[in-house]
Amino acid sequence: MLINNNLVSIIVRTCNPQRFFLLEKSVKSIYDNKYRPIEIIIVAQTESDYFIEKINKLIEKYQESFFLMQLVVNRTSEDERAKNLNLGITKSQGRYIGFLDDDDIFYDNHIPLLINSIKNSESTAWVYGDVALVLCHLTKSNNLQKIAFEYPFKRDKFSMKELFKQNFIPLNSYLLDRNKIQTDLLLFDESFRLGEDYAFLIKIAVKYIPEYIEQVTSEYRIFQDCSNSNTIMNDRLNVPDKDKMKSWSYALYRIEVIKENGLERMIQNFRRWSGNMLRNGTRAIALGPRTVKPFIWWC
Repeated sequence: MLINNNLVSIIVRTCNPQRFFLLEKSVKSIYDNKYRPIEIIIVAQTESDYFIEKINKLIEKYQESFFLMQLVVNRTSEDERAKNLNLGITKSQGRYIGFLDDDDIFYDNHIPLLINSIKNSESTAWVYGDVALVLCHLTKSNNLQKIAFEYPFKRDKFSMKELFKQNFIPLNSYLLDRNKIQTDLLLFDESFRLGEDYAFLIKIAVKYIPEYIEQVTSEYRIFQDCSNSNTIMNDRLNVPDKDKMKSWSYALYRIEVIKENGLERMIQNFRRWSGNMLRNGTRAIALGPRTVKPFIWWC
């Protein structure tokens, strides 16, 4: 596959025909970003032909030369969250990859800020911005009311120690440069029913330190009726979901294994670096000062 070095590919997951109006808002939020070219890959986990038809009409509405859209359908009744992301990544043609769920949005500064940061650094493999956690209420007429804004994900700077404690970098907050990231790290582990984004992030962060932009560039939304199946909202309303918590417990256990493997890799790299420095220092001392012939130093 030919990769477009200027193209930003955004993978959008959707699965609920009743929430099509939220998908419309999500797509519009991407469109409102002034950067071009942009590619949207909508991955619809659905068996509904009616839903697929509505998405295709939405694509026709937005299709233009520098704003590309395509639909990928995963016909299943199962919740295949990680697979849906991988389907989008596999279909994407852009060098830069971002993610958005259909009930969240980007602000219009999201892509321009992140793409400028990542393009201006030869070493930066991924970059993220701040995210607003927004409590929302949906009326019977499908009007979305924003009730409260919070910023629980905000940190002063990136910290691997903090990331190991909890995921403070939501899926919709970052942009990846696929040319700078090891190919086998660019896919999500499909065995995760929940926590697939956290497992993916740790795998990336252990090998590549991100650039952090201290500006709010997106919204992570939770709904009062728990309709977007969010554990944060379940906890706040004291509405336990035993199946979900069981899945979370298993996912967190497996993530701890990933953390241990990542930490061990970091320690090994540090030891290797320290050993090389010590060996080189010892050799330099053994050689001692010597007189050399005149030479030209090119800067």
